[in-house]
Amino acid sequence: MVSLHSFAIMNDPKVFPEPDTFKPERFLDSNGKYLSTRPQGFIPFGMGIRVCLGEKLALANFFLIVVNLLQKTNGYEFALPSGPGSADIIPDPYANNGLLPKSYKIMLKKV
Repeated sequence: MVSLHSFAIMNDPKVFPEPDTFKPERFLDSNGKYLSTRPQGFIPFGMGIRVCLGEKLALANFFLIVVNLLQKTNGYEFALPSGPGSADIIPDPYANNGLLPKSYKIMLKKV
């Protein structure tokens, strides 16, 4: 039996330098455009024949939810109550095998 440890793959410094740092630019090419193909180590929905069947639905719904939020919050910006960079994105080791992020609040600020 072969098992995939996606957390170890997606946190490998050889694949993603500084894996504990939030860097959305990892998914942009040298011109600042969104990459049309995912980086090799990015496997949030699994891989092979065991890939999540709901991946396409999840991505489509995520897109619709984000666009809807952005359209309805015109003139506002999303912010953390404690200021930029204050979100603790390190997973809680005691929650669900340590794979769930900690909860934090987001607020809307008028621009």
